Amino acid sequence: MVIGAGPGGYVAAARAAALGLKTAIVEKDKALGGTCLHRGCIPTKALLHAADTYDEVKHGARIGIKTSGVEIDWSEVQKYKDRVINSNAGGVTHLMKAKKIDVFNGFGRLKDKNTVVVTSDKESLSLTGKYIILAVGSKPRNLPAADHSSPRVLNSDSILSLKTIPGSLTIVGGGVIGIEFASIFARFGTKV
Repeated sequence: MVIGAGPGGYVAAARAAALGLKTAIVEKDKALGGTCLHRGCIPTKALLHAADTYDEVKHGARIGIKTSGVEIDWSEVQKYKDRVINSNAGGVTHLMKAKKIDVFNGFGRLKDKNTVVVTSDKESLSLTGKYIILAVGSKPRNLPAADHSSPRVLNSDSILSLKTIPGSLTIVGGGVIGIEFASIFARFGTKV
């Protein structure tokens, strides 16, 4: 059994099934793929691609390609990001079916060393198995000094659902995620 259907979990499940083990995977989100696919790596790479494309076209004259009237349709950029996510999620679902892996949607909790309790809106059930892999992913950490109830305070999940491109944005944290969002929004015209 694998708890978590992100890239660590679904790859582990596929490998276990390939080795001949009867395998189940438990995922709390509606779709398989985990944080990376739905709120991390994949959506940010789709937005980076859109920002790169916009920047290249906007500054094409530097290399002899002249354009005019280049603009961003943010709702279409968001739809593009969602198509990329949905396509990849469909691929993970197909992989689980092809490997004959049982998929359980709900929150997985260890009861003991061989039992996982899966709780969903519909039911609660117990699964037993010889091996359990925990691949539970990640979530953004809230900063104590930030009012997280304010729509002006975003995290790496909520920023992906913005309805408009912000005029300005302050990013706290200069790691990979912070740099990606700074790059995306700076290229889209946000003062970062």
